[in-house]
Amino acid sequence: MRVLQIRIGAERAVEAGDGPARTARGWRPGMSEDEAWEAGRGVWKFNADRALSQNEAQIINAAGTVLAVARITGISKRGDRYALEGEILRGDPRVGRPTPSPHLSRNPVTYI
Repeated sequence: MRVLQIRIGAERAVEAGDGPARTARGWRPGMSEDEAWEAGRGVWKFNADRALSQNEAQIINAAGTVLAVARITGISKRGDRYALEGEILRGDPRVGRPTPSPHLSRNPVTYI
């Protein structure tokens, strides 16, 4: 299975025009899968064709814990960046566990 993995840091306020309508981005303890998906799905610089060729996206925190998993259904362009569109796989057994594919890149977006 091909996976686009996005690592998000600690929660912080977003600037106007950041992309998807949201007031914060990043991770905080106690987030729901839906909140983690909204916090991590965009906006990013990535290869649109490569992102669309992946089956799913995983949102992970800096410690490598899976916060949300979604089936990628598309992307939306936000200037020179992109946001993922997808269907959250609520209750996926990987959520809340360490990712089996550690994120080794300094870039927050990687392909597994």
